[in-house]
Amino acid sequence: MKPQKIKILFRIRALEMGGIQKVLIDVLTHVPKNNFDITLMVNYFQGELRSEIPDDIKIIKLARGKEDFSSFVPIQKIQLVFRRLKLMLLHRFSFLSQLYYHQKYDIEIAFGKPELEMVLNSPQKKSKKIAWVHWEFSHEPELNRSQSVINQLQKFDHIVFCSENVREQVKTMYGAEFNNSSVIHNVIHPKAIIQKSKENTGDIKKFNDELFTFVSVGRVKNGKGYPLLFNIHKDLWNKGLKHRILIIGDGDKFDELSQLAVAHELENSFVLLGNKNNPFPYMKNADFFILPTQSEAYPLSVKEALVLGIPVLATDTGGISEIISDGTDGMLMKYEEEDIGNKMEMLLKNPELVKTLKYGAEKAKDKFEIDEIYKQIENLLTFVCNNGN
Repeated sequence: MKPQKIKILFRIRALEMGGIQKVLIDVLTHVPKNNFDITLMVNYFQGELRSEIPDDIKIIKLARGKEDFSSFVPIQKIQLVFRRLKLMLLHRFSFLSQLYYHQKYDIEIAFGKPELEMVLNSPQKKSKKIAWVHWEFSHEPELNRSQSVINQLQKFDHIVFCSENVREQVKTMYGAEFNNSSVIHNVIHPKAIIQKSKENTGDIKKFNDELFTFVSVGRVKNGKGYPLLFNIHKDLWNKGLKHRILIIGDGDKFDELSQLAVAHELENSFVLLGNKNNPFPYMKNADFFILPTQSEAYPLSVKEALVLGIPVLATDTGGISEIISDGTDGMLMKYEEEDIGNKMEMLLKNPELVKTLKYGAEKAKDKFEIDEIYKQIENLLTFVCNNGN
């Protein structure tokens, strides 16, 4: 008789373009299905990545996405209100969510911070619970109720941290040492990235000049450092250090920054491109990748840049130092305007340094493992199901 597959439910809030969502899609795509029956439950079935869900994954949609709403604004507003009320009821009366559980699951996985409470409130009390930590804690006391997050994590059967540094932060800052935890790095696929970087895009030609170009990929929102980066760009430009910054991504600060660039007549050198399903042609044609973020656990974009042979300038936060070899294939910096500005100025004035770091970046792709990580995930899921933690 064929052994019964382990039934796993992944929880995610929505499928907008973002690092956590991209990692989830990758896990759903590549974890071997011979031993697992996998379902994805989505609160809001919306976002650029919803079409990327593999065909062999079952999908449970708690609420429709905006893409499926009426284009007539008054009706759309009514639909949004009803959607909000529905999810509020499911949150307040968690037993109602049982209506959406089509089978009993052996494991339920919270794939991000918003999903922790969802999984802990699951109507299936006997399922093993896994929390997948894709965020870091170094600035949490200022921005989040981090102790409540630690308390939530302590209720899970197992914790997956995306970097060793993040697990160490929890221990150092909160005295929380999770023996029922493991570290699994996020995966990238070098061959696919290199292939996608060769695709033609309609607007890439206008950036292929001699102007030194930094590129960045990320959500344009508080904490990601792009307003800070604009101030630095303006100061360096006024010093006569001409360069360009391309930012790929969207967010609630997008319009504000775009207007600021226009107001200072820098819209051609501080360019916000919005979301791009394929950012790799832009990355490939840049001189340097820059990530001025205040908080990042283990960013895929840094690995992707190195795979394309692009050196990286990034803040030393979360697991970034586990990806970049400082002074070899990139440079680490503090989340401070002065330090970021000094490092950028150093690169703009020192082409030999850029050449050395680019040489290191071209060899960096050899550092990234793939199959070993999927095997780690497979072994972890089997172990948690059979042993509890």
